[in-house]
Amino acid sequence: MMRTETTRLHHHRISLMMLLALTCLVVQPAWALPGDRDQPMTITADEGNFKSSRGEATFTGNVYLKQGTLEVWADTLDVRRDPETGDITFLEAKGEPARYQELPSEEDGLIEVRGSRIEYRPDDDLIITEGNGHLTQSGSEIEADYIRYNLLDESLDVRSRRSTDNNGDAPQATWTLQPGAMD
Repeated sequence: MMRTETTRLHHHRISLMMLLALTCLVVQPAWALPGDRDQPMTITADEGNFKSSRGEATFTGNVYLKQGTLEVWADTLDVRRDPETGDITFLEAKGEPARYQELPSEEDGLIEVRGSRIEYRPDDDLIITEGNGHLTQSGSEIEADYIRYNLLDESLDVRSRRSTDNNGDAPQATWTLQPGAMD
């Protein structure tokens, strides 16, 4: 009887710690639509590991994150936040492929990103994808081995597998731009 009660208390304590850690992740910076940060964050995964004092969480197995217009699908998702403010400072999604999408503003189109690895750095307004990268916004598309997209000034750094591997037989990067996309 005593062992059962101890086990129940242990499981209850773990559940409370996980709930506290997930709650700490809900506060975040101004990514996507302004109202998105006021929306609840939902994460589903097969497993989760939290280090609340360091502001770190790792989710594995069929991971899905949603908050407002922000959605992420991945095999693994690492999230870091500032322990004092609760703001997300780093997000890394890995998968075959990992996917990320958000609506940065009502005027801009939905940003959709795919790749083996996607990194989001909100303090720097950067989205980086590596390995079979694909970025789509407002009908324009980029396919490349590496894509670095600065959301603030809408600048891109794109590298093909040919460039990164220094292999003349590897594929080049491809841009499909809609009329007016460069205005």
